[in-house]
Amino acid sequence: MKMKDISTLNLADVNLKLEEIRASLFDSRIQKTTSGIEKPHLVKGMKKDVARLLTQRTNLLKEQSMKNKANA
Repeated sequence: MKMKDISTLNLADVNLKLEEIRASLFDSRIQKTTSGIEKPHLVKGMKKDVARLLTQRTNLLKEQSMKNKANA
C-alpha cells in the first residue's frame, strides 16, 4: 500500500487493515519456518505497510485529540 492510499482511510479502516496485514504477516512467518515461502520479499513489504498504517493511526489520533481539546 502506498501512503497516498492509506491517508484516505479513517481510523476504523486503518485498524481493520492493520489487523489483516498483521494476521497475514504472522501466517507468512509460520510458513517460512515450517516449509519456506515462495516470495519472501513480500514479508518486508508487509512490515513496511504495518509501519505506514501505525503512522497514519497515530496522526488520526492526534487530530482527534486536537479536535476534542478545541471543543472543550
